Amino acid sequence: MKLIVGLGNPGRQYQFTRHNIGFMVIDNLIKELNLINEETKFSGEFIKTKYQNQDIILLKPLTFMNLSGGCVVSFMNFFKIKPEDVLIIHDEIDLDFGRIQFKSTGSAAGHNGLKDIFLKTNSNNFTRLRIGVGRNPNFTTVNWVLSNFSDHELLRITDHQKLFFNAILNWVENGNINQLMNKFNNQQF
Repeated sequence: MKLIVGLGNPGRQYQFTRHNIGFMVIDNLIKELNLINEETKFSGEFIKTKYQNQDIILLKPLTFMNLSGGCVVSFMNFFKIKPEDVLIIHDEIDLDFGRIQFKSTGSAAGHNGLKDIFLKTNSNNFTRLRIGVGRNPNFTTVNWVLSNFSDHELLRITDHQKLFFNAILNWVENGNINQLMNKFNNQQF
């Protein structure tokens, strides 16, 4: 079984913020796969389905970004999922807007959602799909990631959902981090 976690904050006021790109990708993947009947468990909204004969769970922790770890570890424990079978989709200020990058292991690099997941699971052995939101020198980091995408940025994200879907579904099918990095790390939307 594979667990695909999109990070974000619950609530309408955060819906289109940079920090919520993980939620946005999960929501759009649910639509693309024509899935219905989201459930709530362990402070997370999820759908369990199959893809290529592989059981997968699409999860959005509803605990706010900085407390994502409790929800993730609960799902991992309940469904007996190892860290290497978890993909975390999150915003990345150290990548220019429009770039995506797979990464495995490594530090949280200041991302509080990742820090909490690493702390609560006692592991950093996760594959991550980092989605570039860039930086803005006129904003503090917190204010930037909690600011809304511009209409132009939202259009680019919407127009390039296939890139996200292909990256995620390639991870489900293969999971070879080196192949994923070679194929997707120079991709832009």
